[in-house]
Amino acid sequence: MKDILKCFVSGHHLNEKNGRGIVSFAVPEFGILFRCHADGARAELEIVAFLTFLRFAEHNLEIFKKRFLYIFSDFPLLVYLMNNGAAVPSGMEAVIGEAKKYARQISFQVKWIDPGENRAAGAVNDLPSLPANHTLKIKTFANLSLIESPEIKNPPL
Repeated sequence: MKDILKCFVSGHHLNEKNGRGIVSFAVPEFGILFRCHADGARAELEIVAFLTFLRFAEHNLEIFKKRFLYIFSDFPLLVYLMNNGAAVPSGMEAVIGEAKKYARQISFQVKWIDPGENRAAGAVNDLPSLPANHTLKIKTFANLSLIESPEIKNPPL
């Protein structure tokens, strides 16, 4: 069996009135905390955070394919979508399709976590520094364009 790696994803609003929010993911073992501003409903932010993490893992496939990933989220709809497969809400088929594309290369399971324990939503100083000898491709990932699929960017809820 592969070693387990705990990863965390989060999408939350900074201000409910204007829809501005933050998309983030964390991999504490590697000292990684990624955050960026995004606009959208909470469901959109959560889905983009999840897919952005999977894209990061794919970009660093030589590292992430060697481990089984537990991806923790405090958003129940995301956990439900990735674990049950039945009764998929209209418009969410594209999200599941994207996740299945990544699942061909990366072994993962999405699990629920209490919002207070979600490392992707925690303070920056909660995570250790990135080990100096690691080979993660961070700079090249930062240059990738954002996910542009309209089905994923604006899922009907």
